[in-house]
Amino acid sequence: MNEMINFKDNKGLTMIELLLTLAIIGFVIAALYTFYLTGLRGWQRGLEQMEAQQSARIAMDKIISEVHYAHELSLDEDSKAVRFKIRDNIRTLRFRLINDELVFDSCPNGEGSYFHTKIALGVTDLTFSLDDNQLLTVTIAAGTGSNSIILTSSVRPRNLPGGD
Repeated sequence: MNEMINFKDNKGLTMIELLLTLAIIGFVIAALYTFYLTGLRGWQRGLEQMEAQQSARIAMDKIISEVHYAHELSLDEDSKAVRFKIRDNIRTLRFRLINDELVFDSCPNGEGSYFHTKIALGVTDLTFSLDDNQLLTVTIAAGTGSNSIILTSSVRPRNLPGGD
């Protein structure tokens, strides 16, 4: 029962084997980190695109719902803003772009100073066009680069003179 341990037969790791093992582990960790960073960047791009879509959709919904009840409608010279009046409240309203913010301006008496309300952020372009049939077409661009989105919609205000 008295067994002696023979150290001559035990083999350990040589320095080359240890360095090779560490190099393989380093490559595996580097590959996993690269996959992690790629996934993280994709996630961030998805969030940015979703935010641009949401801003554009909110802006479009607000413009269409407000202009739908207009009694008078006019575009600015550069077609970057629309002014309209609501007869019930005798107020003048306006949508326009200030830097990257869509702003909804309201003038309670139809004259005087406007009160500003921010509707959406990240809007890069806003264009209005009005055809002969009094159909207002709204084009909104939001986001930048590959995350940009463009929405276009049309509305015919119900209460314009000569309308249906």
